[in-house]
Amino acid sequence: MEKNLAEITGQKAASHPKVDRRRAPETAERILDAAEMLFSWRGFYGVSLREIAAEANVKLALTHYHFGSKENLFSAVIDRRAADHAARIERALEQAMAVTGARRERREAILSALIATIVDRAMRGGPGWKNYVRLLAFVANHPQEEEYVSPFRTHYDHVIHDFVDALSALHPEMAALDVQWGFFFFQAATTHILVESGMLDRQSGGALLSSDLDALVDRMVPFFAAGFMGLGAGD
Repeated sequence: MEKNLAEITGQKAASHPKVDRRRAPETAERILDAAEMLFSWRGFYGVSLREIAAEANVKLALTHYHFGSKENLFSAVIDRRAADHAARIERALEQAMAVTGARRERREAILSALIATIVDRAMRGGPGWKNYVRLLAFVANHPQEEEYVSPFRTHYDHVIHDFVDALSALHPEMAALDVQWGFFFFQAATTHILVESGMLDRQSGGALLSSDLDALVDRMVPFFAAGFMGLGAGD
């Protein structure tokens, strides 16, 4: 028999009575919360609307009433936090671009603006943000031509372009495509660690933890900042 998600993740589903949106408009939020958690663990294809309804403790018909289809619900989950999340990352980038000093320090500030901002949300934003960050990482690691990925591209591709532009402005001596390569390597590592797969725990014999995202940031940023030198960046 398939295990309930609460058994897999250790997260306890909230106990709410079944209600109709016409009497309780918060029902849509409960459906979004349940979908966010389930999608973040199983992905788009690994979850059914029926499972989402069960996790939200509502009738299946209410998921159709509020969102129509699983595709629409997935888009709504991405959309719900996107403006806030993207704006916070952009503000961090603006602050990083104001940093003065050696170019390596400025490069580290730009890279940190992305990963440290996201990790702060995952570590200290509560379970909803934890699920959302994991979901974005999950989506980023899946084929990008899939239609369900389009909300992710819409909300976040321009943010990535801004980071690449900032690094290009910092390093005019680098070929534009090498800057793109360097940031892609950093972005790929970022999306991998945010899934918290447990690989680090196993391979280090438990000495290091995939869930210790703050420690990962402390080591990851200088590592990748130095890596840009291998692609043509000067000190």
